[in-house]
Amino acid sequence: MKRERYFGTRVAALGVIFALGAALLACAAKPAVTTDASRKKARYYYNAGIVEQAQGHEDRAYEYFKKAYGADPGYVEAASAYGTRRLSIGIDTLQSDAEITRSLGMMRSYIDKYPEDLYESQYYGFAAGQLDYPEEAIEILERAYTYHPETTGILIQLSDVYARQGEMDKAVESIDRYEKQEGLQPQVTTRKLSYLLADLDTLGAIREVTRLVDSDPTSAPYRILKGNVFDIIEMPDSALIYYQEAEMIDPESGPAKLALAGYYHQHGDSVAYDNKMYEVLLTEDLDLEQKVDLTAQYLQTLMTDKHETKRGDYLFSVLHNQYPHEPRVLDLAARYSAAKQDFKDAEEQISYALDLDPSNSVYWGQLMTYQAAGGHPEASLDTYSRAKEHITPDRNLRLYYASVAQMAKRYDVAAETFRAMIDSIQPGLEIDSVLTLRDVRPDISMADLDMLSSLITSLGDVYNSAGEHERSYRMYENAITFDSSNSMACNNYAYFLSINGGDLEKALGLSEKAISGADADNPTYLDTYAWINYLMGNYEKAEEVQRKAMEQGENGGYLSAELYDHLGDILVKTGKKEEALEAWRKAVKMQEEAEETGEESYAATIAKIKKGEKGEF
Repeated sequence: MKRERYFGTRVAALGVIFALGAALLACAAKPAVTTDASRKKARYYYNAGIVEQAQGHEDRAYEYFKKAYGADPGYVEAASAYGTRRLSIGIDTLQSDAEITRSLGMMRSYIDKYPEDLYESQYYGFAAGQLDYPEEAIEILERAYTYHPETTGILIQLSDVYARQGEMDKAVESIDRYEKQEGLQPQVTTRKLSYLLADLDTLGAIREVTRLVDSDPTSAPYRILKGNVFDIIEMPDSALIYYQEAEMIDPESGPAKLALAGYYHQHGDSVAYDNKMYEVLLTEDLDLEQKVDLTAQYLQTLMTDKHETKRGDYLFSVLHNQYPHEPRVLDLAARYSAAKQDFKDAEEQISYALDLDPSNSVYWGQLMTYQAAGGHPEASLDTYSRAKEHITPDRNLRLYYASVAQMAKRYDVAAETFRAMIDSIQPGLEIDSVLTLRDVRPDISMADLDMLSSLITSLGDVYNSAGEHERSYRMYENAITFDSSNSMACNNYAYFLSINGGDLEKALGLSEKAISGADADNPTYLDTYAWINYLMGNYEKAEEVQRKAMEQGENGGYLSAELYDHLGDILVKTGKKEEALEAWRKAVKMQEEAEETGEESYAATIAKIKKGEKGEF
């Protein structure tokens, strides 16, 4: 498996015994026997690499440094330059444990010859630390600090390496050495606090943050930090005191008010929380982006309880009145209205945002979404046509356009759109015929192959909706050919086979495949499996699986009328008539609450209930 590594990215432990690593490093660092000619050649290549590097041609620089090292492995300047670049190239052969060790060895040869080179030593220490060679990193950084005691940033690097090893006491000691030279600094104290708290040294953490507060008693941020420490160590009364003191010191401080709002929310005081959030939005030291994000978070907490929307309406009005013509605020207003099922207002708000920013493809997609959700799919299709006058629709917008066309029963439009998207990935693909992997270009990426499979699945859904069942089955077959793990294709194929009077044994196998992997707990896929078992007369198995589907649906916040409808049908066959009636009643209730419910499905469920109430099963 390919393992990407790049400087600045934390990678997994390499699992190399350090004694072996040290031996390899030592071997790599030994200078080779060279001649004047080889050294001259190496210098030529090295200088050419430096020129290419200065011009921003890293690929060419790499090749020259590689040639320089090959000409004279003992030329440490070239060895370091080549080794450094080897580490940043995501090629398996260069990223094996042995090769990583070899690359570090090339870099080490230079800093051992020139230990006073501060930049290269720090860089080596950083690389070794990131690549989980902590002993190497510590040795070189400590040595660099002896040469450059004025460069206190080395001590911060050391603290990070010690912390990665879990040696929090040494990490704290490195920070102490730093502070002796540089004095107290809030960002450094924060780092030290993280080490102390990770080491469960709560007294030490309180001591350090108190030192910071005492250094400037008029600093509101320092008191907020102290409140945060008390909050972390579960001393809420003390945390509240310091948050309040921070607000008293700076009554206009947005962060202080925000800290208090967080405290009130955490402790269930909704009135105090609302009041403080109102004050937060009126502060001037928080910018628009921060206020929009905070308001979005606030509204999200309220939307879990639909009875609390009035609280959100009031708070949102504060932000809206401050920024009546900001697209981001209008976007949030639209999202909030949509969450309350007020799609008419959502459409109006996002339309205002589009007037201000017509090149925003996300806003166009939202307008289409609100129109379709509000029961106007044709208007949504018209919006797509208007959008093309301002933007080039991206893949997501085209996908949604096709989905809305299918909703509007414009199956020709939906199919044409999906086919065009498929052709853009693999031109000339004959998707109506039986396909194999040989029908796609050899260099196709896995991402494109997966997208092809997904698009062909969607096309199969369109053809099934249009009543072209055999054609839809061909699509599902091809989709599975391109991605055997496409559980959606397997599930949809299985379900439509079962309800269209197809091969139930084949449907059962496809359904089993759909729930055999990552989607084992998908309530929709479980429902399909249960329903096929029901049709095959396996009623006990059907009930077992359907109950699991209901449980997973409830856990994930996804329970549909169809799940209850199928449960009722299954329970009748297992002799649980009263439970069946209750399941059907729930199905009807859910259908009544959903504006998009079809009359035919609703009437069929009503008929079942009436039959059940008369004892006619």
